Amino acid sequence: MPETLPPVGIDLFDVERLQFAQVEEPPLSPSDEASRDRVWGKAKKANPALFDGPVVACSGLEWTGPCTVRLSWVRVTYRHYALRYVPGATALPSLFVNVVQPTDDGRVLAVRMAPSTAAPGRWQLPGGSVEPPQAGGVLDESAVVRQAARELVEELGIGAAPETLIPNGVVKPGR
Repeated sequence: MPETLPPVGIDLFDVERLQFAQVEEPPLSPSDEASRDRVWGKAKKANPALFDGPVVACSGLEWTGPCTVRLSWVRVTYRHYALRYVPGATALPSLFVNVVQPTDDGRVLAVRMAPSTAAPGRWQLPGGSVEPPQAGGVLDESAVVRQAARELVEELGIGAAPETLIPNGVVKPGR
């Protein structure tokens, strides 16, 4: 069978071990901060259901050994992603989990995004933005897998024990 290549602009890494390291959020200039808040305010006015809760943003990926990647992350809120619409500003990419859940007949489940999201009605695999750990908690691979299991329950009502889920890929979208 011919090898399937990822779409242009996407890197798929062969990762066996993923390390997580929390770092400080890069500072924003006062003008970028004001522009971000203005864009967020407009988005919120257009969709009052938007939620500005805590999420994890990826601040970097680096190889630390064969098949081992260190992912640096910062705590932000969804408001941070309004920077994507501010000319000249840089928004950190999301740290997101998706679950490929096959059905008994070989199909894959997909869901529609809720009205409270940035893309209401869009079809996607079950998943969501990774939330930062509670005080004293650790963000590691098992925490991310637990969040993937939580997304299955929240979006599809399917209960899956985290230990039954198999982490399978780290993808970095191109720009």
